[in-house]
Amino acid sequence: MSKTKVAIICGGRSSEHEISCISANGVLQAIDRNLFEIELIGITKSGKWLHLPKDSNFVVENGVLPIIPENGVEVSITSQGLIASGKNLAIDVVFPVLHGPYGEDGTIQGLLEIIGLRYVGSGVLASAVCMDKSYAKPIFAAAGLKVAPGIVVTSNKFELPSNLSVPLFVKPARSGSSRGTSKVNQISELVGAVEHALTFDSKVIIEQAVVGKEIECAVLESDEKLTVSAVGEIAISKEFEFYDFQAKYLDNSMKLL
Repeated sequence: MSKTKVAIICGGRSSEHEISCISANGVLQAIDRNLFEIELIGITKSGKWLHLPKDSNFVVENGVLPIIPENGVEVSITSQGLIASGKNLAIDVVFPVLHGPYGEDGTIQGLLEIIGLRYVGSGVLASAVCMDKSYAKPIFAAAGLKVAPGIVVTSNKFELPSNLSVPLFVKPARSGSSRGTSKVNQISELVGAVEHALTFDSKVIIEQAVVGKEIECAVLESDEKLTVSAVGEIAISKEFEFYDFQAKYLDNSMKLL
C-alpha cells in the first residue's frame, strides 16, 4: 500500500515562529511513518520556504527556543505544487503547523487552495475569523456563549468605558501563545500594556479579567464527524499570575489535571 505524502510546514514570519517549530516536533514524533511519508518544510522569519531534513529536531535547549535556519534548499510554490531541487515534491496533503499571522489567519489556507493542495485544519473563513478576537467574540456571543466585556483600540489614546475596571487583560487582537499579553492590576499600567501589545498587532483588545480555571479542549473533524477530547485543567506555578508565554512554553512545573 502506498503511503500518503504529507508536507509538514512550520516556522513562519509571526512572533510565534519558535512555538510553531516546537509544535511541528510533536507532530514529527507522533505521526505514523508506516502510513505517511513526510516532507518537512520550514518557513524562515524572513519568509523563505526551505526543504528541511526529515530527521530535524526542534527542541528547547538551555532555555533557547528553536528556529528555522535562514540557509537551505529553497522551495518554489507553483501551480503544479511545491518544487525543491528541481523536483515536484508530489504532496498529497499539507499539514500547516504554523502559529499566528500568516499561519492560522486564513492566509496560507488561501494560498494552498489557489494552488490546489489539500490541507489539514480549518478553511479560509473560519481561520480568519477565529484569529481575530474582535470578530470571534461577537460571533461567540451571538451563539449564546459568555465572553468577557471589552473594547478594541488601535492606539495608546483611548477612553476606558465605565463598565471596565482593573484587573484587566490587554492583548493583541490577532496573535496567540500569549505573546504581547499583559495583566493590568493598576490603571497606571494600562497605557504601557497597550503600547506593548501594539508592537505585536495594530489592533488591541482591552477586556475585563475573568477569575476562573484555565481549561483546554480539542475538537477533531474527520469524515464530517466531530470528536471532542476530554476537558483538561491547566495548573500553573504560583509564580505566574496568569498562563503567559513563559508559563506555557518555558516552565516545566505546569501540570495538566
